[in-house]
Amino acid sequence: MHIRYLLAPALMLMVALVSAQTPQNAVPSLSLDDARALRVRGKALKEEAEARYAAEKAECQSKIIAIKCMSSAKERRTEEVARADAMQREGRQAEREARRMEVEAKAAKREAETPAREARQQADVEQYREKEAQRAIERERRAAEEPAKLEQRRSKLAAERAARQIRVEKRRQEEAKIAQQAPENARKSAERKRQHAERVKKIDERARKYAELLKRREAEAAAKRAAQAAAASN
Repeated sequence: MHIRYLLAPALMLMVALVSAQTPQNAVPSLSLDDARALRVRGKALKEEAEARYAAEKAECQSKIIAIKCMSSAKERRTEEVARADAMQREGRQAEREARRMEVEAKAAKREAETPAREARQQADVEQYREKEAQRAIERERRAAEEPAKLEQRRSKLAAERAARQIRVEKRRQEEAKIAQQAPENARKSAERKRQHAERVKKIDERARKYAELLKRREAEAAAKRAAQAAAASN
């Protein structure tokens, strides 16, 4: 408990020295985290002071002469609470100052970056306009070429249609010619078959006569041999 009594005044003295050395409009000597920690520490010291006062008050009430004890406890409580409140105020003020400085720093950064940002935005706008102009030129070119392309497609379709009609007409003529020549072709086919049959018949006739000639010659040769054999035996 005595250590706390010694640390609290020392911490308050440090805060007072920092506050005295820091001008009102100067950059705060504490960061936002340090200022918040100072405020939290002041709150904790105040709660400790209240708890200590409650403990001392109960201790004083157990004494026979409690007036001086209570008076000393109240004085210590008043001083410690005052120091804790001062620490909290200092912490809150440092927090506000740190936040203000952060806001100002961000604003200064934005202001410093404004020319470059505006330059980038302007470049983006110019680039967008250039692309839009190129797209417009391309659309105009396509629009100008569209009638020619349409006429080209029409001519191509007409040529294909004419070529298709020519092929159909040629096929029709060929079929008509084939149909017209069908009787003559049938007659020629029948004539070729007849001639082939006659040739086959003639070949068969010559083969038959040749076989008969061979048979007759063989018979004559056999008769001649038989006569010669008979003559030789006589």
